[in-house]
Amino acid sequence: MENALDRPVTSFVSRQFVLIDGELDVAKAVETMQARNGDTIIVTHRGAPIGIVTDSDILDKVVQTGGDSDMILLKTVMTSPIITASPKATAREVLGLMRFYKVKRIPIVEEDKVRGIVTQKALADSIRTSVLERTFRKYRSAVRSHLKALLGNMGLVIQFAGILLVFPALLGAFIGQTESATGVFIAVVGLFATGFVLSTYGERGPINLKQSSILVVSCFLLLGLFGSIPYMYVNPFGPDIPVEALFVNSFFESISGFTTTGLSMIAFPENMPDSLIFYRAYTQWTGGLSFIYLIMTLFYPEQKLQAMRDIISGSALRFKQLLITITVIFTVYTVVLALMFYATGGTNPYHTLALVFDSVTGGGFAPSSTAVTPTNVPHLLLLGVGMIISALPFAFHYSIFSKELRRKKLGLEVLVYAILMTSAVPVFLVLSDTDPLTSAFHVVSASTNSGFQYLDIQASPIAAKVALILIMMAGGTTFSTAGGIKIGRFLLIYQKLAKKDLTDVYTSVSPQLMDKAFRQAAIVIGLFVGVALVTGSALSLLEDAPFEDALFEAVSALTTTGLSTGIIAIDADLVPKLILMANMLAGRFEIVAILFIFFAWFRR
Repeated sequence: MENALDRPVTSFVSRQFVLIDGELDVAKAVETMQARNGDTIIVTHRGAPIGIVTDSDILDKVVQTGGDSDMILLKTVMTSPIITASPKATAREVLGLMRFYKVKRIPIVEEDKVRGIVTQKALADSIRTSVLERTFRKYRSAVRSHLKALLGNMGLVIQFAGILLVFPALLGAFIGQTESATGVFIAVVGLFATGFVLSTYGERGPINLKQSSILVVSCFLLLGLFGSIPYMYVNPFGPDIPVEALFVNSFFESISGFTTTGLSMIAFPENMPDSLIFYRAYTQWTGGLSFIYLIMTLFYPEQKLQAMRDIISGSALRFKQLLITITVIFTVYTVVLALMFYATGGTNPYHTLALVFDSVTGGGFAPSSTAVTPTNVPHLLLLGVGMIISALPFAFHYSIFSKELRRKKLGLEVLVYAILMTSAVPVFLVLSDTDPLTSAFHVVSASTNSGFQYLDIQASPIAAKVALILIMMAGGTTFSTAGGIKIGRFLLIYQKLAKKDLTDVYTSVSPQLMDKAFRQAAIVIGLFVGVALVTGSALSLLEDAPFEDALFEAVSALTTTGLSTGIIAIDADLVPKLILMANMLAGRFEIVAILFIFFAWFRR
């Protein structure tokens, strides 16, 4: 943008002046100036400018001396010789003349004709405005550029989510359950329309770490919002529920699905249409397999995706490998487990497929109140297999099916996770005073952050609840669908404190990045504990519940697990539900995305 001082001085001229012959008296000159709305008198002789008279000249040389303005000629009070400038001069040159001659007004003269007058005040105001415009134009341009990229990318992701949700909508229509199908179709239309608007006003392009964080958080909020429409349309919560409670409960179920938490206030899901049961599980499949990361990798270079990896836990697979893992390998898992479920007593294909979706994504939504029982041991074992699949890294699954990686050693994180999970079973067996199958099943459910349960956790001993809280907090492995703190962070802490060499695990990582990872891991662990304690205390006060039960519920939401002590029901106050929803969202991104949004030092 051009500097204001380098503009032609004609850009700043004013016409608020009058030309008056010097032989006229001051009284008539002032009367003429006021009649023409001037503020400066340029004194002329035979049409040529010879001097200038301002208000200060009249005050100092006429009024304060007590002279008679009718008798004093204008030429006797003028400032002369007059300082003029050419129309070709710049504002910088004119300002230099003002400083040199110590004047505040300079007429612009060309061939003895006055073209205008420039004042010091006019120049100062214009320069000040120019500086502000130049500063804020850059700022607005930067904000507009960042916002357009954010909106464009968000529109793309939201439209992709709408495409994914078409399938359960078509399923509902195919099996004749028009009510739930209509609800899902409305959600699909809402996602498409919102995505279209965002894409129209935005522009797809590379985004930084902060923008990536805002993107994923905003997308999950929008998914939760539009994903709640089928629940509101069908209303599985009861006929007499108030409108605001219907909205919050529906939003709760939707957020719980997309974040793969599995907390639910629907006691008898089997009363819902089969297509809505399938939709509920499908949201966990959609949210659990990191579809946001997947769609971003479809359109951006590999080097631009570190931000997304930081948010969704670790960096292991490149795009092609990740795509194969999500679209092929997990589909194979789903099909095989569904066939095995059906072969071992499954009667409803939609419930069976929903149960498999819930298990391999670490979701925990049960399709019916009797879907998880200790009497059906084969189903419990299959659920255990699905839950363990959900807690292992995508890279581990890819290595099983990939020839070039088949001979790689089992990762240290996976090994440590397996040891911890196995060791926790006998501990929980003793503390809970249950049978080995129940103990093993609930430890697997807690450690994989899945949330399937048939044990009355509220009636369990406090020590057993604390054990499950610790298991849930530890979580699964990095870059998996499991929640929690993740075993990888504990390994980083151990490496730093014990000064152990884990280069076999963290290859090609500089010491500086390792130190940064250590600091982030320590902060995330501290925040998990702090948020759990604060929200648990709030739930205990709001629901008048024992602290250990409230803490258990808060941790279950924060780690996206779904195990429950049952303190949150359909008729509970709205605030506790909102607290748990906030925990689910924060836990889905392991709190990291929130830190990236609000704290620049955490992004460094």
